[in-house]
Amino acid sequence: MVKIYGMDASVYSNKVKLAANAIGLAYEFQSMDFKAGDMSKPEYLAIHPAGKIPAISDGEFSLFESSTIIKYLADKQGSDLYPKELKQRAVVDQWIDFSTIHIGGAMVKVLFNKMFAPMMGMPVDEQSMADGIQFYARFLPILDVQLGKNKYLAGDSLSLADITLLAMLDPSEVAELDITPYSNVIIWRETLKKEKFYTDSFTEFGDVLKAMAN
Repeated sequence: MVKIYGMDASVYSNKVKLAANAIGLAYEFQSMDFKAGDMSKPEYLAIHPAGKIPAISDGEFSLFESSTIIKYLADKQGSDLYPKELKQRAVVDQWIDFSTIHIGGAMVKVLFNKMFAPMMGMPVDEQSMADGIQFYARFLPILDVQLGKNKYLAGDSLSLADITLLAMLDPSEVAELDITPYSNVIIWRETLKKEKFYTDSFTEFGDVLKAMAN
């Protein structure tokens, strides 16, 4: 059975969990405790040499980087969430990268400095947080326009691109990033959050952080 290494407070870990649920993959989730040094243990560094999450093991095979993992899992299951046709696949890849790099990158900057840095007793990088807020405001309108053209991010069918963006947006309320101006994103997001692949794997992001703080 595939084992997913991650934690619920990580948008990239949740991206893999949501994808695994959506493609119907049976898996074991190994929750990693950074306070206990789980990611620095030799047995984990053999799976992910940078000591980061997420990663997976599939028998003797291991893999890291969230976008690579979800593509591998979709292909392993023969899932339509990652189409085989060259151009369709390229469009899905395009929006996976866009959502991960621009929205995920912005989210991590804001969330780390608003939530995790104070929790860990680390200094807040005000410039990094301001950059994240600026990037979020710059790139989310592009997604809103795209979702005004299509039911889903890469066309008329749910794909790994939607899974990716959904995970990247999960901490929006906790990070106090306003999505209310983006009506197409809101409708799309509210629809997907009712799907079983989401409700089976996730609670409110704020609840995750409260549990970590206790």
